[in-house]
Amino acid sequence: MAAVLVVVVLWIAPRLQPATGTLVVIAAGRSATSLPSSALMLHASGGDWVRVGTLAGKVPAAPEQRQLLALAMGAGAYNGVRLGDDVQHLALTVTAGQVEPLLVGIDSGRLVTGAVYAGNDDVNLGLGELSGKFEPMPAFQLFDPAATPITLDSLAGRDIVIAAFHTTCHETCPLYTALFAQLAKRVPPTVTLLEVTTDPETDTPSVLKSYASQIDAHWTFATGTVQGVTDFWKPFGVELASGDAHTSTLALVDRHGFIRLVYRGVPKVGHDIGPSLVTSLSPRGLSELASGGDGWGAPDVLQALATIAGPEGSFVSAGGKAPPFTLPSTAGANVSLADYAGKPVVINFWATYCPPCKAEMPLLQKSVGSQSGVRLVLIDEGDAPGAARSFLQSLGIRQAALLDSDLAVGRSYGLSGLPMTVFVRSDGTIDRRQIGQLQAGVLAAELSNLSSQ
Repeated sequence: MAAVLVVVVLWIAPRLQPATGTLVVIAAGRSATSLPSSALMLHASGGDWVRVGTLAGKVPAAPEQRQLLALAMGAGAYNGVRLGDDVQHLALTVTAGQVEPLLVGIDSGRLVTGAVYAGNDDVNLGLGELSGKFEPMPAFQLFDPAATPITLDSLAGRDIVIAAFHTTCHETCPLYTALFAQLAKRVPPTVTLLEVTTDPETDTPSVLKSYASQIDAHWTFATGTVQGVTDFWKPFGVELASGDAHTSTLALVDRHGFIRLVYRGVPKVGHDIGPSLVTSLSPRGLSELASGGDGWGAPDVLQALATIAGPEGSFVSAGGKAPPFTLPSTAGANVSLADYAGKPVVINFWATYCPPCKAEMPLLQKSVGSQSGVRLVLIDEGDAPGAARSFLQSLGIRQAALLDSDLAVGRSYGLSGLPMTVFVRSDGTIDRRQIGQLQAGVLAAELSNLSSQ
């Protein structure tokens, strides 16, 4: 009897061990830096803080990254991260038997505000945010079913989810449309859902209007001239096509006009798909529906959208007031944000080692300088006064810059990548933030918005 008991215990014991996945912690900064020995902890959703380990060492400038830790982690959801004394919100799910990457953005030995990213897609977004290297969406002109023009400028200030489709596709396109139906119920009002045809000769505005009515869609469909649609899809590597032969693609473009993420393949829509879309599927399309496609779906897209908007959203929700500051300038005087009370202000954070900063600064001086009621404040992050002055002189920038030598002001504004531009209303509240290089159309729209308030 005892022998039987021993066998049973030995067989059951492994099954009682908690399920674990592998957590891989990587770090990157907006410039090369280092991290002193710091305890890393995660907060289990509905539970307590869990010690993960200790992080330390050199941290490269994004998009390079360095792995600092890899270990078995209990499967489950985690909603907070603590690194040393810094605490931030987190949306992390560790799945048993799978690897989950976690990227932490580091600046001067501290966790960068808003720069914690979990999952492969969000880690890629995070590296882009920290490096400031986003590809701008080229200007385009499309038309909606009412033949109203859709342009990059008309969508400025909105995050955009774009999908390739056409009405004669019966394999993957109905699944993308089903995905959009799911997203339409859950995305915030600041997001535009845009399905753009790859067959503009067939999909005229009237055809799109009929299609949208047939499936009861309440988001935007778009077409255009053959050349216009060709140019629109070129940055995504999508060619015009009809029938079922085309590149299945979904892309995210942020509110400032930068391409942030591109999905390929077939989305997973589950059973949440309208009858009219199911009946339009070909046998192969039905097979894709049953198989779950390539495994990504609405939750992944929603999480990516939250990551794109994350730092800005969390900052505004903290009260909306632009943090006060007083800094020395390259001209020698101290300057405070309070000096501009009652006026709209454009605050640009930059550094001499940042190529996008160099590219956008003449545009800032010219565009903001033409707005008589708007003030431009240039804040250098960490450079010596002489280096900052030489940088400005080399670009023909006439005004002085403020020197944030200890990066404290940047941290107070949630700086997670250079350049970053903050648009402050005349009442002192934050209107918007731009992480990455400004484009002329986006800047013009933001300045117009500031001037009208």
